Amino acid sequence: MDRSKLFRIINTFNKISDRYILANHILSFGQDVCWRKNLCQLVEKYTNRKGVILDVACGTGENFKYCPENFDKKIGIDPARNMLEIAKKQFPEVFFIEGIAEEIPLKNSSVDLITVSFGVRNFSDRKKAFSEFYRVLKKDGILAILEFFPMENGTLLNKIAAKYIYDFLPYLGGIITGNFKAYKYLSKSIKNFILPEVMKLELEKNGLTVLENSKTFPDVYTFIAKKS
Repeated sequence: MDRSKLFRIINTFNKISDRYILANHILSFGQDVCWRKNLCQLVEKYTNRKGVILDVACGTGENFKYCPENFDKKIGIDPARNMLEIAKKQFPEVFFIEGIAEEIPLKNSSVDLITVSFGVRNFSDRKKAFSEFYRVLKKDGILAILEFFPMENGTLLNKIAAKYIYDFLPYLGGIITGNFKAYKYLSKSIKNFILPEVMKLELEKNGLTVLENSKTFPDVYTFIAKKS
């Protein structure tokens, strides 16, 4: 695990925590809400379990606004302390843990549903995190991932979106949050991330059968996988 990368990411998100969600709404023109809602609708399509939900890289807890409410226990885990402080105030019914996806402090086969929104590309050891997801999920448990991927070439819409994300977004994000460095990193993390096909292979190598892999936006994909 790359501890130096982990430290840099934690520091980045701690610095922008107070304006992170506002920036997401503005920079995505409100589409981030639609993407999260779509993720949660797909979750209800593939499972009716209402036991334990774990939101990994939960940040300020936004997924808990849109995912099913009637779980017996809700848990969020994130390494950025400042993000968690905001989450705790917004969602007092959720149990939050300061921690990382690669070392989830939960028992084997204890979780019914794991959600991750825009967090996988920031993992310092993605394969280890996927292995942890497999470990803590119950048999037939569901993993739901929402993530940005590198922009595909081709259509005019893709080219416009790529120009916006790679060139304009870092500066707009910097203006909104006052932290240009953070949004240069976030933009670069999208451009340098793996392709959706690689993600599918990595999940399946860790025993997670991909049930759905759908494009929500030119560079936003939703994955639904099940523990085999």
